Amino acid sequence: MAKHLVVFEPSGLRISVDESCTILEAARNIGLAIPVECGGKGTCGKCRVIVEPAVKPNSRDLEHISSADLERGVRMACEHRVSGSMRVILPQQQRETKILTEGITRQWDTDPNLDGQYGIAIDLGTTTIVAFLLDLSNGTQLAQVASLNPQTAFGEDVMSRLTYAIREERGSEVLQNRVVSEINRLSAQLIELEGIDSIKITRVSIVGNTAMSHLLLGADVKPLGFAPYTPSIRHSVTKRASELGLHTGESSEIYVAPNIAGFVGGDTVAFILSQQLYSSDSITLGIDIGTNGEIVLSNHGELFCCSAAAGSAFEGATIHQGMRGQTGAIEHVIIHNRNKQPEIFVIGNVTPQGLCGSAIVDIVAEMKRVNIIDESGRMFPDNQRVRDDNNTGLSYYIWESDNLDPERQIVFTQKDVRQVQLAKAAIQAGVKLLLDEVGLAASDIDKVLLAGAFGNYINPTSALAIGLLPKVDISKVLPIGNAAGEGAKGLLLSSKSRVHAEKLIDHIKYIELASHKHFQEVFLESILLQ
Repeated sequence: MAKHLVVFEPSGLRISVDESCTILEAARNIGLAIPVECGGKGTCGKCRVIVEPAVKPNSRDLEHISSADLERGVRMACEHRVSGSMRVILPQQQRETKILTEGITRQWDTDPNLDGQYGIAIDLGTTTIVAFLLDLSNGTQLAQVASLNPQTAFGEDVMSRLTYAIREERGSEVLQNRVVSEINRLSAQLIELEGIDSIKITRVSIVGNTAMSHLLLGADVKPLGFAPYTPSIRHSVTKRASELGLHTGESSEIYVAPNIAGFVGGDTVAFILSQQLYSSDSITLGIDIGTNGEIVLSNHGELFCCSAAAGSAFEGATIHQGMRGQTGAIEHVIIHNRNKQPEIFVIGNVTPQGLCGSAIVDIVAEMKRVNIIDESGRMFPDNQRVRDDNNTGLSYYIWESDNLDPERQIVFTQKDVRQVQLAKAAIQAGVKLLLDEVGLAASDIDKVLLAGAFGNYINPTSALAIGLLPKVDISKVLPIGNAAGEGAKGLLLSSKSRVHAEKLIDHIKYIELASHKHFQEVFLESILLQ
């Protein structure tokens, strides 16, 4: 079969592939990440690239891409095979992404006799990876680095990656190699920043959700891909760096945190540890909102948890003009007048290109506040900024360029509103059922802790207005940043923390929402924006 050269810009990386290979597969083979929320099935329309010379658009291109972009050579990377030598221009690069690194720090007990030794704590997220270099003798943080998880090239969400790992002959191995290579790259950066010898790295701790830890370890992921989603590995795993292919000192101890359930993993364990929820003297609700929203309830130290399948609306993946929190993303919106262009705040103060999660919550809350939508989510057409577009249907126009170029506008569609309603309903239902399990109401909650990037950047007022958070006084809502990363530091420094982690997974009560007898009823009630 004939081979053809593909050059990827702006990196200049090139690869020779045969005609059976899609542009998406070629990018993956060379280690480049193209956004693909559906895992390459051609349904999300997110894997857009510019192809030169332009290939003939197919029906999927025509469905997802505007006529002006089609003229520019924009095509879906998963839909076109490399039929000849071509140049492919990728969307914005990883370095522009806004990645949350720090959380609320605490003092950890450090193990004795570790003078002159260093360790790396890693928060292995579905979307991002954050790594911290610490002095093991005193717990001092010396440096930190972050990047996007290269596995995003195989799907934005966990299930797309699990499907790839299960379906492809060497799928698990490919995903493992990608993340190990990225951890090695980040570790090398940390070592270079501080100018230390890699042999002095004697410990590495890694926390991630259940799927991320399984893929890292090369464990069997088939049980995670099908109900009842049982993890192959529950307890913590300790290995040597050489066993995982990590390039710290060959005898470095690699500690991977334990998992609670199929969709509640070591990152939630780290969250609990960092906030000491196991010894809380209050009623505290902890929420980490992502594709799978992890929710933890501490009733005076008694722990309950669940995972809510929120989907990727809050990460922008299922929103018409959604994007990650990077340069060009609108991150906050205020509607001062329902018939005039709202006030927007754009990351990098550049021309807006799309909407990230915090703006998505703002838009729905603001449209509800000024009666552009009602509690059912229905959008009213009696508004100067709501138009019935041939391509997107009923849409609220957030921003339009001064030169009235129809391709330079940001809209929020009726379908987008519905996507947000489904996502927030999953979180709201999870919170309600956890509270019901303990016989509590929202009014009994003393604190709501918001973990992770989304929780850190959203406007709590907007989140409360649409019912994404339980109805509590706003003073009780506390963003705590990268709680998983902080917990990873504790697991790096302290053997006591590791003992606590093992105890947690046996004592926390996990509620399986999918099989809960009241879930469907509560979920449907929670779709309303209230």
